[in-house]
Amino acid sequence: MSNARLGCAVLGLGRMGYRHANILATQVPEARLVAVSDALAGRTAEVAADFGVRGSTDWREIVADPEVDAVIVATPSTTHAEICIAAAKAGKAIFCEKPLALTVAECEAIGQAVDAAGVPFQLGFMRRFDPGYAAARRAIDEGAIGDVVAYNGISRDPEAPPEAYVAESGGIYLDCLIHEFDIARFLMGDEVTRVYATGKALVYPWFAKYEDVDTAHVILEFARGGIGHIEGSRHAFYGYDIRGEVIGTKGTITIGYQRQTPIMLLTRAGVTHDFVPGFLERFEQSYAIEIVEFVNAVRAGRKPSVGVWDGRQALAVALAAGKSQRLGRPVALEEV
Repeated sequence: MSNARLGCAVLGLGRMGYRHANILATQVPEARLVAVSDALAGRTAEVAADFGVRGSTDWREIVADPEVDAVIVATPSTTHAEICIAAAKAGKAIFCEKPLALTVAECEAIGQAVDAAGVPFQLGFMRRFDPGYAAARRAIDEGAIGDVVAYNGISRDPEAPPEAYVAESGGIYLDCLIHEFDIARFLMGDEVTRVYATGKALVYPWFAKYEDVDTAHVILEFARGGIGHIEGSRHAFYGYDIRGEVIGTKGTITIGYQRQTPIMLLTRAGVTHDFVPGFLERFEQSYAIEIVEFVNAVRAGRKPSVGVWDGRQALAVALAAGKSQRLGRPVALEEV
């Protein structure tokens, strides 16, 4: 496209949508925030006023706006398929938050619409853009640890999200651990073929009301023979704990950190330091980098680095994990 700034609209103005709108409005000179939309009229008006842009409660109206070159979809997961397909047919570039959709069939329908329209598409797997995970992938590509054979991932939230959120989130595998499933594929450079998962509501019994769990462990088997282990929980209490480990034939890479402020207090009582408080702080850089990557890819006419296929595959792993937990046996991806 031309050197003109990319006209962007944000659909869905919750925590992530607002953050994306703020990044576009303040940190990406190559883009301009044109419009925002949310189903709640008050929220739409508030955010539109914050950024001095047009607002509408009807996302279809925003998608049809000729000033809008690209849409950032941060609406509830149940709406992703409909919005992405409509945006593709309207010729808009699309950035969509995870999960891509709620079924493999919906993911494939989005892929068909995107391919038919020939529009750029990027999925919001921000961990790929985190400096630590990105550096790990570069080191793997350079052969620093030989052939990769295993991945270990830890994903611990400090506490349970609100009950209203849990009721609609799709569960721990789809909402939380889908990031781990994607980053495992990314770092292993391979596809998951079979999943074995177990989980329980051990700390928050009310999770069971929504067929969800607060503690889960997942074993992944990969096409080339590698294995992975993912631990997820909603009750770390001490902070937001995200770590990864890639094991190769010649070495190991560890990723992550457990201290937010670079100081430690050393006294007679012992050594203390703070911890990462939440996901917005841990991945603050990543959210900005992924939006910049999206804008630059669209303006340059190149395909974004993380797309529909990645969303489809991560979703398939998440669905297989949920099915495995229910059935109490390993589940192949072909079964979902």
